[in-house]
Amino acid sequence: MGIGKSTVANVSFNHSNSFYYAGEKVTGVISFNNIFKKLTLHKVSLEFTGEFGYIEQQLQHCNDGIGHIHTENRTIQHRIPFIHIPLPFTDSKNNENKITLDRGHYSWPFEFTLPEYLPPSSGSSKSSHPYIKYSICLAVNQSWYKLSKKQNYPLTIYPRVDIANVNEDGQSIVVSHRNRKHLQFKACLSHESVLPGGKFSLDIDLENLKRLKISGIEAILIQHREIAQNNHSEVIFQKDLPIPADFNKTEFHETFDMHIPSGLLPPTYQYMASCDNLSIYTNIQYELKLDVKLHGYLNEMNLSIPIIIGTESSLEQFQPKEDSYYEMSTNNTTVLREMNAPDINEPSTETLTTL
Repeated sequence: MGIGKSTVANVSFNHSNSFYYAGEKVTGVISFNNIFKKLTLHKVSLEFTGEFGYIEQQLQHCNDGIGHIHTENRTIQHRIPFIHIPLPFTDSKNNENKITLDRGHYSWPFEFTLPEYLPPSSGSSKSSHPYIKYSICLAVNQSWYKLSKKQNYPLTIYPRVDIANVNEDGQSIVVSHRNRKHLQFKACLSHESVLPGGKFSLDIDLENLKRLKISGIEAILIQHREIAQNNHSEVIFQKDLPIPADFNKTEFHETFDMHIPSGLLPPTYQYMASCDNLSIYTNIQYELKLDVKLHGYLNEMNLSIPIIIGTESSLEQFQPKEDSYYEMSTNNTTVLREMNAPDINEPSTETLTTL
């Protein structure tokens, strides 16, 4: 951050990639370089902030200047702060918020503990909205400036979601679908919760009494984000399951291992925040979508299975390597592409059960 010819050289954190869990302690150092003989800084402040970002479509009445009024559908971008925590980082004499510096380099440590319950950072490079962002904001005001010079340092924050608590009974999920051609499609998921970098088993059963030609089965893991009724869906991975080409036998059964990409995936989480007399609901959830492609038919057979993405497990067999998140770049994203999940138009019967 430039402040005249004096410069804040760096704000560093104890986690090099600025990733933290909710409830974790954040420590850091502000480095400041002063080239003047003496410099007084006023209203030096450091704060932790969280922000919701979403868009809203609004109808507005506009006047064209010659007396004609027409209606336009405009996109309004909202930026709503939902948390603000001032952070002390230096002692002030006589309760005055100012610092007088001689020429030289200065370092000021700071530390604070994140709230225990926070919604996960979310958003991607492919879609700017909706999002949840966190940052440390440093503001410095010199005596001859009227406005503060500010710099934001982004943080990535996830709540801890223990999949052992979610799937403590070890339940499997079974989904079935029968279309009007009497093709029975059944899928069984070994467990409903998984960690990034983990895997689950997927059992596929087809009962194809009319020997319809099946050209393929596709598995798609989709992330759904909702903030203040602003929805967005993105594909995390997309995979063609290896089945015989143009399969038309009466039965098919196979078990596939499905691997979740490693890296930073926001966990499944719901959160309600009160901001400026607004109650903003946020939700991140995942689904595994299975598409059976039928040769010569426009409609596919679709199954949807809810998936819970966690951050950790208290069970040893699921436990990730210690601090594995901390070694991952926050610029890395596992999102492949945006998508809109199509509706199922074909008359069918679909059931979902747990075993």
